[in-house]
Amino acid sequence: MFYGWKISALCLAGNFMMQGSALYGMNAFMEPLCEAHGWTRVGLNMSLGVAAFMGQAAMPLAAAVSARHSLRGLMTAGALAGGIATCGMGLTGELWLFTCFLVLLWVASQVCGGVVANALMSNWFSHYRGIAFGIANAGSNLSGMVLPFFTLVLIRHFDLQTAYFILGGATLLLAPACWLLVRRTPQMLLLHPDGRRHDPRPPKGVPRSVSLAALARDPAPWYIGLAYGLALMVGAGVLSQLKPRFTDMGAEAYTAMLLAGAAAFFGMLAKFFWGWLCDRTTPILASRALMTGSAASMALLLLPPGLPTMAAFGFFFGVCLGGLWVVLPAVVAYYFGSANFLSVYKFVAIFILVRSLGFPAMGLSYDLCGSYALSDIFFSACLVIAAALTFCLREDRAAERQAHRHARH
Repeated sequence: MFYGWKISALCLAGNFMMQGSALYGMNAFMEPLCEAHGWTRVGLNMSLGVAAFMGQAAMPLAAAVSARHSLRGLMTAGALAGGIATCGMGLTGELWLFTCFLVLLWVASQVCGGVVANALMSNWFSHYRGIAFGIANAGSNLSGMVLPFFTLVLIRHFDLQTAYFILGGATLLLAPACWLLVRRTPQMLLLHPDGRRHDPRPPKGVPRSVSLAALARDPAPWYIGLAYGLALMVGAGVLSQLKPRFTDMGAEAYTAMLLAGAAAFFGMLAKFFWGWLCDRTTPILASRALMTGSAASMALLLLPPGLPTMAAFGFFFGVCLGGLWVVLPAVVAYYFGSANFLSVYKFVAIFILVRSLGFPAMGLSYDLCGSYALSDIFFSACLVIAAALTFCLREDRAAERQAHRHARH
């Protein structure tokens, strides 16, 4: 087996534990936390919004640090910080302190998974880059399928503190694995990307570095950043509270959790499909299909509530939104060249800060209307805008498209 696939599996595990505890775990923790500490849903959603904002704000910083420091050390430190933060969330009944631990967990998720995982996949793969991104980022959806249900069982049979301690302990176990396995590039082990016999030819005409001023003048990173920032905001808001949504629609607790887990499962499987589509067509075409399908899936919420409606929405929404973290790094690498990946990803990550608005939007909608209807209207409009932005990207401007054209001539 090519060593790069082992690293992609480790990145999957990092995203599994970090995203599972920080985001998807709220499907199980939301109601028990409010009942145990007297918190409100809007208050807890504001906490999530602050943590998500800080976590997304850490993306450009993580990209800058990743370009200069050891990726092995960063992933190891991220696992240690994430495990400590998860344990800490179970020790406090103060919302402000809970928020601090949650912020630390979100920030740690960018270095044990997140940005560092995408940088590793960009270094270790070329021809199979889309599939590699799919495997690494499948951990977030896999956690949504497994961890909320597992956490719900832990809470019902033990308590909140025990559930957080078990999740934190499992996260800490990632630290030694990261230290032993992670290597920045295949050349460090005398290997080549994709397990081939030689390195891929560097793209002709693509600069080795991209300045901030040049990116600010170029509309393409703005289109990419705004489109994915809006879509990730919708995905974070909706997927973090699928179980409470389905409960409000009339489903029993375990049934609602199974439906939420099924949505995450289909999102996980879809990551491989979107990665394959990026490799077989282009990431720009995949982006257009992804955003258009996401916008269309929101229309399912207009149907009468019931198990068929919940199942259909969970399937289509999970499949579409599950591909965001796969296609985003793929389109950045494709449009600007893999040599410029971290420089451009650092700029695009600024727009991902919009993601943090999804949580307070959900909380305010529930507080004002007693349902998520108001946020659904807002989210639908955001996805339509995101789809329109992807159609502004031009294939003939993509660096790797130009490189292939030069290679043929």
